[in-house]
Order: sequence, then C-alpha cells, then structure tokens
Amino acid sequence: MKPDERSFRIALVADCYVNPPPGGLDALAVLAEAGWGAMQLPADDYPAEIAARVLAEVAEQAEEFSRHGYDFVLVGDRAGLGEALASVGLDVPDQVVPSGAAELLSFLNSRPAPAASSWSWLGTGGRSR
Repeated sequence: MKPDERSFRIALVADCYVNPPPGGLDALAVLAEAGWGAMQLPADDYPAEIAARVLAEVAEQAEEFSRHGYDFVLVGDRAGLGEALASVGLDVPDQVVPSGAAELLSFLNSRPAPAASSWSWLGTGGRSR
C-alpha cells in the first residue's frame, strides 16, 4: 500500500453532504481543506439491495485501510452501515452530524494523528529502508 496524500484520514460521508441541496453543507470542500479523503455512502433513496451491496464494498475498503492504520470518521448517517462494518469486524467510527462547515472542520481538526501517519518509511518516498 502506498502513502496517501490525504493524511491517512478518511471520512465515510452521507450522500446529503456530498450532494447537498442549495445552501447545504458541502462536506467535500471541508474535508479537502482539512486534508481528509472521503468515501461516499449510498443515497437514502437507493433500492435496499443496491445500497446493501455498496455498503458492503465501503466496509471492505474501510477494513483494508483500517489494517494499515488509517483513521475514520462518519459524517452524517446511513442505515445499514453499522451492519456492513460489523460484517468485516469494524465498529461504527466516531460520528458528527454537522450543521455547518465550522462544526465539521472543528470535529476533523480535533482528531489525533492516525497510527499510519507515523510510519517511518514515509520519509523515504514510500521505499522501505
């Protein structure tokens, strides 16, 4: 696995924060400002069988990143996410349902550095010493 430009931090983001209504919170802009990556969760109006498949894939990716020391948070909520994460041995990460950009940015900035960010080989351009 190669180093990641997003500081080893990934937000699982409810669709309403990825595709906000006019005047709504654009979480992707806040995440980019804070140096976080994002994984979009399926919209609430997806058919249940499709949403379950998407959530299973999100959970598999989260489990892979988790094994490499990434930090995760949940922005918003999505029915079925807890079950999908549990199926790969993960708990639901710390969650925020922000009412605005400042609240989300404060939550993200309050997180401790993830374990992966201290990997010694990062300073070698990704090459093992």
